[in-house]
Amino acid sequence: MIIDVRCRMTAGMSEGYFQGRPGSAPPPDSMEAFLGELDHAGVDVAVSPLGNNQGMKLGFRELPARVSSNIEQIKFQSQYPQRFVGVAGIDVGNVAHGSLAELERCAREGLRVATIEPGRAPLFVGSPADRRLYPIYSLAQELGVSLILQTSGLLGGKNIDYAHPRWIDAVAEGFPNLRIICAHGCYAYVREMIAVTLRRKNVYASADLYIFCPGRDDWIHAVNQGAFAGKFLFASAYPLCGNLREFVNRFMRLGWNPGVFDRIMYRNAIQALGLTAHPVFGPIHSGRDRLSRFWRTRFLVRSKLRFLKSRPRSREGISENNETSQGGGS
Repeated sequence: MIIDVRCRMTAGMSEGYFQGRPGSAPPPDSMEAFLGELDHAGVDVAVSPLGNNQGMKLGFRELPARVSSNIEQIKFQSQYPQRFVGVAGIDVGNVAHGSLAELERCAREGLRVATIEPGRAPLFVGSPADRRLYPIYSLAQELGVSLILQTSGLLGGKNIDYAHPRWIDAVAEGFPNLRIICAHGCYAYVREMIAVTLRRKNVYASADLYIFCPGRDDWIHAVNQGAFAGKFLFASAYPLCGNLREFVNRFMRLGWNPGVFDRIMYRNAIQALGLTAHPVFGPIHSGRDRLSRFWRTRFLVRSKLRFLKSRPRSREGISENNETSQGGGS
């Protein structure tokens, strides 16, 4: 089984944000087309953190506003509960909506995961530990909502220190029951991110596109050798990763210990997303479901076939034309 924790269904939502980005795949024009992309890539479940923010000018980059519909997220999750995990995009700057009211409404209507991008407009907070964000963290913890934080050092905020994991460490200390997923893995602070996940039981990291950047070997070594195998999540950042099937194949060939695949590809995600009691995903995570052996066998066989069919011409994962070479994804 493969759960992609950053795989966005963009049709009708934030299309302008993704269109024209270097290396980006053409956004699907319907849910059916999106599911076709998942099937082609062998991805079983997409987690879709689109988000809402007012954009940002960062050096020579002009990041447009990201606008998405939480109503659409609820609808798709209801229609495809085995394939799609909706994520509430919360505008912590309170422009698109009142952030606390929207978070509570989305949770009440079934979205148990939320995403925020506090380093962008209009707040431009210097760190995720800014006290103005604490009511969001408090409410998410109270509601049992997992929180995906945008933690890119390249594009997350006005200063690179915004992405330093010490801020995540502080938030995790203050909210020990809040499940925190660090999208982009606080890149470029790879080793510090690994250390924080090992210090905090409620912190997880997804490197997504940055798995192909310098620091890759640290991710792989930590996953293969220690407890970090239980804190790392597979993510693609689709559609910014380009061809999803190629991304999955390249990820598989990075030198992972076969014994960690079930954890990094789906078991950790079920835990981090708070889905251990979910009627579909909970039994798979616990191994008590009669289909769990089927999923595991299917995944291992599929992974082996990928490896045999696509032996690496080099170990350099992503092509020069994708978003990583352009300075990071989001």
